[in-house]
Amino acid sequence: MATRSRLAAADGRHAALLTALVCVLLAAALGLTLGRLGSVQHQLKALLIVVAGITMIAAALRPAIGLVVLIALVPFEIHFYGTGSDELLLVGLAVVIGWRIKTRAIPVWVGSACGLLIVGSLVAAIGAHSQISAVWGAVRWLAGTLVLAAALTLTRDRRDASRRMVDILSAAAVIVVAFAFAQKAGVYVLVGAPFLAGHPSSFFGYYTNYAGYAAMIAVLASGEVLIAVDRRNFSRAWRYGAVLVFVLTGIAISGSRGGLLALAAGWLLLIALNVRRGSIVAQAVVVLLIVGVGAYFATPHSAIVSIQQRLTEPTSSLTEEKQRSILQHAGARALEENPFGLGFANFSYYLKSYVRSDELFQTFGHAQDTPIQIGLDAGFLGLAGFLMLFVWPTALVLARGKGGSGTVRASAFAAALGGFMAQGLYDYLFYEIAFIVLVLAMVGGTVHALRTDAPELARGLGSSGLGPGQPRLVSSALSSGS
Repeated sequence: MATRSRLAAADGRHAALLTALVCVLLAAALGLTLGRLGSVQHQLKALLIVVAGITMIAAALRPAIGLVVLIALVPFEIHFYGTGSDELLLVGLAVVIGWRIKTRAIPVWVGSACGLLIVGSLVAAIGAHSQISAVWGAVRWLAGTLVLAAALTLTRDRRDASRRMVDILSAAAVIVVAFAFAQKAGVYVLVGAPFLAGHPSSFFGYYTNYAGYAAMIAVLASGEVLIAVDRRNFSRAWRYGAVLVFVLTGIAISGSRGGLLALAAGWLLLIALNVRRGSIVAQAVVVLLIVGVGAYFATPHSAIVSIQQRLTEPTSSLTEEKQRSILQHAGARALEENPFGLGFANFSYYLKSYVRSDELFQTFGHAQDTPIQIGLDAGFLGLAGFLMLFVWPTALVLARGKGGSGTVRASAFAAALGGFMAQGLYDYLFYEIAFIVLVLAMVGGTVHALRTDAPELARGLGSSGLGPGQPRLVSSALSSGS
């Protein structure tokens, strides 16, 4: 037995070193190839690829480093020659750490939901107009699934992993919002000019994507404030309160109604999921009122006026609403006619062939409705898996009932997912791969945060008169169920 263990460990080290060698050779080859092109921009892109290669090397030897880098850098996507840095990071990390997955660490519902998405995407690719695009859609979900499974495996015994992930996401969000403010002021370093003038998008492709991302982080930060206040950790509460106010002002300057909807829905769900924790609910109401007022006074008056106009003047968005209605109806009809889907990035071909409208004076790549578009990407099979990823975390938090800080943090992850879905009823953000990473991170965060509370609940049950073996059984059941 000991000999087999030593051999397995040696094989693991050899595999890691071999992976590292392959990564460094690929990074060097690509870097030198681009570097020979000469311009400063190409030199910078070559450097980025070398850095990505070094990250993969580090991930092969220390997988946690790769996970941290992915979570930290996913909002800062840079495109070059048709390829995005997020695509390289996600797919590369999946290849490097996928072999570390242990199936016993993956909840059955997570594997089933992601499996349905992947299989549905591949089935849709069979009859897709652009099969390459459709297969790429399946590869994106496959890579995200492998990284999620590896993360759940590697963090199973790390009780602080979900808390640290929120810290990393929040720190990255502060930088993203800072660049949005710079963009609003006419400074376009690194991010370029926004797609729509007056609506900053920071590193994201469109202002609604940026606002949706910021709303998810705001809900997570709200959860951290509640946990810190409940634990009387006021220094952490003040820090996260400041982050929350800053992110909220960042949402406001975008002028995105979808971002505001995601935030409102996320906050309401956060309160609803903690309704059985009376003290948490009371604290939540007070905290959200305080940060809301603080964000209002911190937001530039011009941004407040812009939001008021967008919310109260239907003429300002009449064309936009007509376009959305046409696209949503076309998407629903396309899904009804094609229950196995059209394939990722194939909806535009359907529009060109079957939809005629004077309101659609530009090419649209999606139906502006996330559930419908996921159905078009991966059929009803993939849609079923996708809905599981959103419904199951909320159900798990509700089933848990009262719990410790881990349960509150899990409710924040589930609430962020709910807010994202609320915005998704009027938009589709998954054409940016960052949102695949973020959504799966919310799922993984919910699972991990609930696991951290399981031992505490088991000890509490043990002190309530259960037999000596029963607390361990309860802890095991809670862990596997989440």
